[in-house]
Amino acid sequence: MYKYVLTYFVLLATLFAIGSPRSSITRTGYGFIDYANRVIVSRGTASIIAKENSRDEYKIIEKNLKIPKGEAKTRAREHLLDLIKIVNFDGRTVGEMMVEDPLTQSRIETLVGSAYQQGEIEYLERQEVAIALAVKMSGLAEILVDAGGHMNEILTQPTYLMTRNSTPKAERISGIIIDARNIYHIPAMVPKVFNEEDKLIYGPRHYTRSRSINRGPMGYAHNIDDGNVKRRVGSNPIIVEALNSEDSTNLTISKVDSERLRDVEKRFGLLTNCKVLVLLK
Repeated sequence: MYKYVLTYFVLLATLFAIGSPRSSITRTGYGFIDYANRVIVSRGTASIIAKENSRDEYKIIEKNLKIPKGEAKTRAREHLLDLIKIVNFDGRTVGEMMVEDPLTQSRIETLVGSAYQQGEIEYLERQEVAIALAVKMSGLAEILVDAGGHMNEILTQPTYLMTRNSTPKAERISGIIIDARNIYHIPAMVPKVFNEEDKLIYGPRHYTRSRSINRGPMGYAHNIDDGNVKRRVGSNPIIVEALNSEDSTNLTISKVDSERLRDVEKRFGLLTNCKVLVLLK
């Protein structure tokens, strides 16, 4: 019990130090974690050293960019690893998971080594070069998401397809929005939803491992007009309110709303397809 309490306070302190935990983006001085777009981006800089050579009566300033570019990339990778360590997975930080499992640490370090360049190389006025590197959360999820506890990947035709197809398009529910704007919620890679009786309403058993990795169990947005909303939950979602709870990573909804979610799942398969989005302040 002490371990989990300590984990919670470490995560909380970290998030307070670097930005509001009610935002889908966690920022630091060297990059950011974007839970809405499921990407982690870091930035590294290095000084450009000018070398002066004299040829006859002319002075020529030479700038070797290869070395500072390499240094900037190295620093960006170091920063990227630091960012990944503070990612909230499920109430545990990725850094804690790395400490517990050396193989996980090794695989994440390999992932960082394969990070792709984000945007163009920048040449700053103070004679510096800056390079941004990024990794997608799907790559991180591939390492961290356990194969057990998920819906079977090999499924027969879902029963909800018949119900969905027999419902007029105008009446079909396209997704689920959980409004968490009035509570304290910390975004995570794989949060769960419980009802007031602490029964699991939405978690790994409702979707396949591949959906958890590639799509993520939940999306995040800050208002209904955000482009991520329609992409994630379509144009006709239902909205339920998140309730205050002691758990800041997982979400709690009322028993009445949990029955609504079970009903739309049977009719439209929204939980199965991870068509769930959380609204943050």
